[in-house]
Amino acid sequence: MLTWRALGLVFALVALAFPGAPAQAQTRGGTMRIGMDADNTTMDPHRSTAAVDRQVYNNIYGKLVDIDTKFGLVPQLAQSWEIKNGGLTYVFKLRRGVRFHDGSDFNAEIVKWNFDRMRDPALASPRRSEIAPVKDVRVVDAHTVEVTLTAPFTPFLSVLTDRAGMMVSRAAVEKYKDDFARNPVGTGPFRFVEWVKDDHLTIRRFDGYWEQGRPYLDEVIYRPIPDSSVRFTAMRTGQVDFMHQIHPKDVSAAKAERGLKVSEIPSLWWQGVHLNNQTAPFSQKALRQAIWYAVDRTVIQRVVYYNQGAPAWSPFPPSMWAQDRDFTDWKRDLGKARAKLAEGGMPNGFSFTVKGWNQPTQIQELQIIQAQLKEIGVDMKIELLEFGKLLADLNSHNFVALRIGWSGRPDPDGNAHVFLHSKGGLNRVRYVSPRMDELLDQARAEADQAKRQALYTEVTRLAAGDTPYVWLHHDAEVKVWAEHVKGFEHISDGMIRLKGVWLDKR
Repeated sequence: MLTWRALGLVFALVALAFPGAPAQAQTRGGTMRIGMDADNTTMDPHRSTAAVDRQVYNNIYGKLVDIDTKFGLVPQLAQSWEIKNGGLTYVFKLRRGVRFHDGSDFNAEIVKWNFDRMRDPALASPRRSEIAPVKDVRVVDAHTVEVTLTAPFTPFLSVLTDRAGMMVSRAAVEKYKDDFARNPVGTGPFRFVEWVKDDHLTIRRFDGYWEQGRPYLDEVIYRPIPDSSVRFTAMRTGQVDFMHQIHPKDVSAAKAERGLKVSEIPSLWWQGVHLNNQTAPFSQKALRQAIWYAVDRTVIQRVVYYNQGAPAWSPFPPSMWAQDRDFTDWKRDLGKARAKLAEGGMPNGFSFTVKGWNQPTQIQELQIIQAQLKEIGVDMKIELLEFGKLLADLNSHNFVALRIGWSGRPDPDGNAHVFLHSKGGLNRVRYVSPRMDELLDQARAEADQAKRQALYTEVTRLAAGDTPYVWLHHDAEVKVWAEHVKGFEHISDGMIRLKGVWLDKR
């Protein structure tokens, strides 16, 4: 008797034997509903710091370049590029005939304006740090733009696969000004329709999209459902067609559920606790180190994440070549933790409050850490906030300790520089180390991967010693969707790209 697995192999062999057999045709039309773990915070990619925002952006905004499933760079709004002058000059040939959703033209002038906007100190854009090496942007002609850097910056193209590479409409920004954050206009496959806070966000097919025939869907509705159990129930009962962020405990159930598809791949994420280096008690390095040694990351992985993903001791996940796999000084050691308490002048422990997202996985994680710290006399109080408030407190340095994650970037620079460099755009813990700055700057200027890896090994060990963050876990990247959803391509950055997705409800 043939199993379903064996039958699948037979069908695959038949397809290989008859390559001319027609593939299943994409069906145009329909509305796709996506259950999200949180609501968006802003629709302006030049101002955003929340991972959830990027899920919508990838379908509204076109980027200069993108990545494929193997982190290879692929053309998008930039049809091709050339690197000159030892890595100091990038010449982009832009795609012709591209229009924004408001009808305005995409061209070299617009690319220059976008870079100027992100670099403008008055905007205070988080992207400013990401593109800090940009010295000048020059329009060569209507469809050619030249970007000159102050120094070689190996991750530059990788940076442009995310929000720094997303082009916004100048006409829309000038029309809406600060309200552009609620009236986004891009060149992507879908145009913005409406955003009802904490209820839904709707986008609709842009008929003027440059990639002929795409997208296939008529409309996409994003529904914020913060409770993972409720979100999974919505997935199982057909209230949503696609689920972003599933609780680790539900993955096995999702795999067993008839009518659902589950994809699990390594992610770029890191999860951790931010320690405010300029605020007592964590202005004392020894006390930060005490927390580092008191936490048992293996328990967190087993209990909270059901052995999915991996423990974290740096910003570099196992999927990334920069991870220092020989580093072992992250394992729990209560003797070292107590010694650090004494060194920091608090031999009997101390108390502090950690702010966290009011979400089941994080609550459980914080409760485990709370119990572990009690063993060394440290009383960690937990203050739970909704995600927008948590993000606001992070960005304003309004915390002693704060638990939040990072969705990761394809190049290791994107997981480390913004958090560990003294001028990093997301260095909310206000960590300052001249040696760390030197290492990170050298790593982003170095083209040889082996040399970059050695530099990131030093970064890992210096960060562990200084402990501006207590890294906890690297997530598995898991997506769940109904079997009638076709054409989804799962990439480790976790973005839900929808231009090639279609619905088959026959």
